[in-house]
Amino acid sequence: MQLWQKTMIYLATHGKIKNFMETYLSGSVLARRFCGGSDPDAAVKTARHLKTAGRTASLFYLGEYVTDTTVIGKTLNSLERVAALAGLAGLDCHISVDPTQIGLMQGFPPCRANLSRLARRIRSGPGTRDVLMIDMEDSSVTDATLDLFHQLATEGLPVAVTLQACLYRTPKDLGKIMERPAMVRLVKGAFAEGSAISWTRKADIDRAYRSLARQMLSNDAISKGFYPVFATHDHRMTARISEMARHNGIPKQAFEFEMLYGVRPGLEESLIKDGFQVRLYLPFGRDFWSYSIRRIGENPGNIKFLLRSLIN
Repeated sequence: MQLWQKTMIYLATHGKIKNFMETYLSGSVLARRFCGGSDPDAAVKTARHLKTAGRTASLFYLGEYVTDTTVIGKTLNSLERVAALAGLAGLDCHISVDPTQIGLMQGFPPCRANLSRLARRIRSGPGTRDVLMIDMEDSSVTDATLDLFHQLATEGLPVAVTLQACLYRTPKDLGKIMERPAMVRLVKGAFAEGSAISWTRKADIDRAYRSLARQMLSNDAISKGFYPVFATHDHRMTARISEMARHNGIPKQAFEFEMLYGVRPGLEESLIKDGFQVRLYLPFGRDFWSYSIRRIGENPGNIKFLLRSLIN
């Protein structure tokens, strides 16, 4: 599986392949399947449609590992516009962002300033889930990402952070975050990290995820204002988490499940019918190739959308 993921990552990051595919497959089945549109207006339109179907959205402007200041500026402007449009549409102002797309490649200070700028644009009030969710990228930026979160959270800004269950360090990182009321999105981890710092076998990653979920769903954590977000497409995992919450007497409104837009609509519907909160990670923008091919890397079954795009 790691070989498959590495191959997909190569295809996602190869400049010439990326440029060709984004031109050739613009508006394709692949782009429509996994992305909410090419601009903020289209993304909010998609998010409004999702709301009518009982789903909330976390809006993400496509792009990662950016060094061009012009592109960084465009990313910030796009995220600020989508935040404004989401507010006007009565949607959650829930935005996801990669630190490397808004300045971390240039250094910690500019990234921190840009994250602060975005967080201050987000509405925040009692009972809302308006938040800037800081995504977790590869292990080379884990320390910087957590430092960004802790600094902005200490200032009282509406920020949350993503943790990867595959990393050995995550239980300790989670414990530190849980010292204050916070929102954490737990993912299994999409990066092919080495065995020196990460679990690499699926069974071990699943075991780590369940252990962290148990920690996040403790009565002590929930009573102190901790809000868990479980990002998984694994129906066995959602069932285990549901049972953990039921056993602890934790209401379904005290946590949520999150999935990638276009990946498991059937599971989304099943969870909604059972009364759970479901949020979809909704990317938008023109840089769809890298993002979409990573979805294929995580689940080889998604390759059918790429094949349909190439044939049609």
